Amino acid sequence: MKKLCCIILWMICCVPAFSQAFSLIADSIRKYRGVPGLVYAVFDADNILDVGVSGVREFRTRDSLRITDRFYAGSNSTVFTAYLAAKLVEAGKLSWNTSIVKALPEINGRTMKIYHAMTMRQLLAQKAGVRPYTQPEDLKQLPIFSGSRTEQRRAFATLALKQSPILIIDSSQPIYSLAGTVIAASMMEKITGKAWEELIGSYINKPLHIAARFGQPRLTDSLQPSGHIEKYGSLQALPVAATMPVIAPATDINISLNDFVVFMQDMLKALQHKKSNISQVSAELLLNPTPGNAMGWETDYWKKMRIHYFLGKSDLFSNYTTIVREKNIGIIVLCNSGTVSGKSAVLNFGRLLREYYCQ
Repeated sequence: MKKLCCIILWMICCVPAFSQAFSLIADSIRKYRGVPGLVYAVFDADNILDVGVSGVREFRTRDSLRITDRFYAGSNSTVFTAYLAAKLVEAGKLSWNTSIVKALPEINGRTMKIYHAMTMRQLLAQKAGVRPYTQPEDLKQLPIFSGSRTEQRRAFATLALKQSPILIIDSSQPIYSLAGTVIAASMMEKITGKAWEELIGSYINKPLHIAARFGQPRLTDSLQPSGHIEKYGSLQALPVAATMPVIAPATDINISLNDFVVFMQDMLKALQHKKSNISQVSAELLLNPTPGNAMGWETDYWKKMRIHYFLGKSDLFSNYTTIVREKNIGIIVLCNSGTVSGKSAVLNFGRLLREYYCQ
């Protein structure tokens, strides 16, 4: 790591164009961490300040990544689901205080009553006490759900709400729950009569003119990047497999870097009181902790500035997304490796970008 830091300092000192310098740094971090590919962007509400790409779509090939390639958002999909909830609140379809039992009255008598009064806001702020279901073992033990995607998600929600809470309800120590996000999405589906995927299209893709899609990028396009895992000490690309519809609202969005930037710029525009798809009130609610996790975001302080971030995780891809509101800056780093090295690469490089652009 000391050697890498020396290389980075040399590049920053010796290369006059910082955009070019950071492209070289991205390549150095990618090689040092042993990950196949990495793309990144730094932007404000109106402009892209820096963008770059390094590496290949698949390990041990010469198939270079393109800036237009799509990456799997993994757990960062929760940010999109929370944004969707905000749009439905703005449209008068539901409120942040809509309770689980009000949206899903059929759970009454079939689930633990302690959850019934939990609200949409508590679910998305990870404060409803629902078990996480974030480990592969948890998902392997699930039964095979039948019916449509919405019916499967509702069945999963019912199952999760039968389990004992993992923490004191409304604790100041929230714990991320994949199941909690799915329950919130199931509430939206029941109230609107539309599947989560359709709602993403209507309330996010269409107004922002972007294409957030679903599943692994290569599932529908063989030219997209492969996801990678570490197996027997070696990096390996995995064959594409369909993901579970029941957990899609918390895990399943894939998106290009450019479209991800457009989505994030809409949040920045709202915070800057500029014309945006989401309102300034909604953007503030999504980002402000209650306390602890905000809705879809984690919140911390850095150099006396409040930052909002998410380290998106999946088995095959990693990403780091952050907003530094006082500086009107957003940063996205995407990587096609879900290994510890992939997560370290996006986090290390994202923090380097933050250090320079938000000084």
